[in-house]
Amino acid sequence: MSNTDIRVVPGPANYYSHPGAFARLNELYSDEALSRAVWVFGERAIAAATPFLPAAFNAPGAKHLLFKGHCSESDVAQLAADAGTDRAVVIGIGGGALLDSAKALARKLGVPVVAMPTIAATCAAWTPLSVWYNDAGQALGYEIFNDANHLVLVEPQILLEAPAEYLLAGIGDTLAKWYEAVVLAPSPQDLPLTVRLGLDAALTIRDVLLDHSEAALADQQRGVLTQAFRDVVDAIIAGGGMVGGLGERFTRIAAAHAVHNGLTVLPQTDRFLHGTKVAYGILVQSALLGQDEVLAQLIAAYQRFHLPTTLAQLEVDINDRDALDRVIAHTLRPVESIHYLPVTLTADRLRAAFEKVETAGRPA
Repeated sequence: MSNTDIRVVPGPANYYSHPGAFARLNELYSDEALSRAVWVFGERAIAAATPFLPAAFNAPGAKHLLFKGHCSESDVAQLAADAGTDRAVVIGIGGGALLDSAKALARKLGVPVVAMPTIAATCAAWTPLSVWYNDAGQALGYEIFNDANHLVLVEPQILLEAPAEYLLAGIGDTLAKWYEAVVLAPSPQDLPLTVRLGLDAALTIRDVLLDHSEAALADQQRGVLTQAFRDVVDAIIAGGGMVGGLGERFTRIAAAHAVHNGLTVLPQTDRFLHGTKVAYGILVQSALLGQDEVLAQLIAAYQRFHLPTTLAQLEVDINDRDALDRVIAHTLRPVESIHYLPVTLTADRLRAAFEKVETAGRPA
């Protein structure tokens, strides 16, 4: 195998994203199969989804499991025990951790999975992978499954009514697809065509997000379902997942995600969503690479969208030497993806990048 041999995992077997999409469930599953469905959902997710659920939710024989755990071996095993035998399909309603748990459960039961996202913070509905956690909620790693998610149903009205912070996090996480991929695939002409397709998609998605996120967030605030809002939602859920699936390791994660991981050592950053911290990480990566134009462009965009452009906005004091040292040490661990960057990395160099972002990112 050459070092350019990759596994291409394009996406789900079926994807519907439009008002009334949940009704498509009955087109792909018989009444008999839906009577043997196991529905898995979070508390807030089911409250948001209830007005849009098809009658199949109440099919006689269907199981309903309220899930409050992690995507951990023990929690998924408990879901499997509660689901019982003779199930025909797993239907997950919720955000990333819930959908990851539903995906893992479906593979454990040997049945197809339907994903109904209630927030647009990640591409979890699209990707046939789950991030595994231990029971304390610490990420252990991810598993890519051997089959696609069978059906993804996106009801944009639910996402319109969700808290804006989730959409903002999705925008941040999905912007990283382009900025990290260009680091991972600096010579795309030497890589498989699917990687180049992934890069083209990442660039298109970046442009959609930079051009339309401000309008989409304003439309969400007004409660008006527009094309801009739907485009941003599809960029996050479908586009984000597609990029990683087409290019595999050449279109996944680099420094932005490593900076996110470093920030997680400080408890005050816990309340900020994954994608919000990744968005900040793109700024640090740009500073590390000396990409002043990119840094300025992103800071201007972030200030319009209200994504963080300084550590202060993540409740971290850049002058707290001990705290910053801990973030830097974790970010530079040998296992972190920041080491894909084509620069010599030192703690001082990374500290200088944080300081550069802090200065450039301060509101005028």
